[in-house]
Amino acid sequence: MATYKTQAIILSAYPYREHDRIISFFSDDFGRIEARARGVRKLQSKLAGHLEPFIKTELLLANGRKWDILAGSRTYDPRALIRSDIAKIAAASVCVEAVKRATRPLSRECGVYHLLDETLTRISYAPSGQESTATGQFVWHVLASTGFAPELAACINCKKKLSSGAFSCEGGGMLCSACASCDLFADAADESVLAELRGASQTFGSATQSIAKRFWNYVFEEPLESWNFYHMVAA
Repeated sequence: MATYKTQAIILSAYPYREHDRIISFFSDDFGRIEARARGVRKLQSKLAGHLEPFIKTELLLANGRKWDILAGSRTYDPRALIRSDIAKIAAASVCVEAVKRATRPLSRECGVYHLLDETLTRISYAPSGQESTATGQFVWHVLASTGFAPELAACINCKKKLSSGAFSCEGGGMLCSACASCDLFADAADESVLAELRGASQTFGSATQSIAKRFWNYVFEEPLESWNFYHMVAA
């Protein structure tokens, strides 16, 4: 049975049969993969502690028929600061849910692995309850990385260059002030909001997060449930 190694971030896991789990992880080499971890639900399992959500790890896997089989794991970053704080767990869960919704199995979306790794590190060291900038920016960038990059440089209607206006979820980008009336549901975006959407600002305020949420909901037709939970525990 052929084996291979890959660096990965654990996304989630669910029970399988009596003693096993199916582990979902995002790999730098292969994108999102599910693998079977045999015996990890047994009390004496040495692998179990390496397979919790958010952990950055190196995995040794063997090719299988339905699932690849997890043969070994070495933790690089246990994300202890996240796992000890409910607000950080909720913020990291937003990122994990976004990755699972936006990516396809075995599809290497450009930059998602490194973006997830960097964002989980930011969440680890952010003041508790103030992780929303990192999560909001992550969700926004995941949209762009998976083929839903909005038009932010010019009006999607008249093509005029702009520094403010309104964001249209339906149109997938910015409208200038003159064209904004063509979309009654467009969200106002002043210079500071547009700078945040363009990634030209270190902040990602509430108005910008609202646009990111609405655009996500429009693209994927359902909200990120973890985001509501984060706002409950971070309040």
